[in-house]
Amino acid sequence: MYPLKPGQALRNFMGKLSDYEKGEILDFRTIWYLGLEANKVDGSPLKPYNYGYDDDKGDYKVVMKDHIGYRFEVLEALGKGSFGQALRCFDHERKEFIALKIIRNKKKFQHQAGVEVKILKHLRDKDKNDDNNIIQIKDYIVFRKHLCISFELLSIDLYEFIKNNNFKGVSIGLIRRFAIQILQALKYVKDEKIIH
Repeated sequence: MYPLKPGQALRNFMGKLSDYEKGEILDFRTIWYLGLEANKVDGSPLKPYNYGYDDDKGDYKVVMKDHIGYRFEVLEALGKGSFGQALRCFDHERKEFIALKIIRNKKKFQHQAGVEVKILKHLRDKDKNDDNNIIQIKDYIVFRKHLCISFELLSIDLYEFIKNNNFKGVSIGLIRRFAIQILQALKYVKDEKIIH
């Protein structure tokens, strides 16, 4: 069924798309996923905060199983921070699970995230073999005024790791391995003249 051209998606799923999506979809070259089972936000020019798609702080109102950019399927919230939120998604174009960072719809956050994209692309392109323990950026899009950055999906964070170990701590050997990886990444960033 997928991928579709926007016209095909409109013809086949007109009754399942929101009024906003019926106009927006024409701005996309290829449709990889529509989120037809999601309980979608009904965007409208009459609604405040980015047609109703944002909250009052500029965060995107995430809906599980909906699409981001007609490509990413939202599966789970991973976390939230001052810049925005992180989601576990399935990238229907690349056929892989990814982490998606959705930046707040505020100019200062968008600008800083743009700098982050440039730095991560530079680090990725210089480290072809992924030897330096830097998170791998995959792609980025702008969707409903939000910069959305896709990354490789890593496993658990340090807190979850320690929690899974019943808060017993970790061995010196494992701490040494973590430290070596962190120091290797910091050395690489320093060699590239980037301040962390």
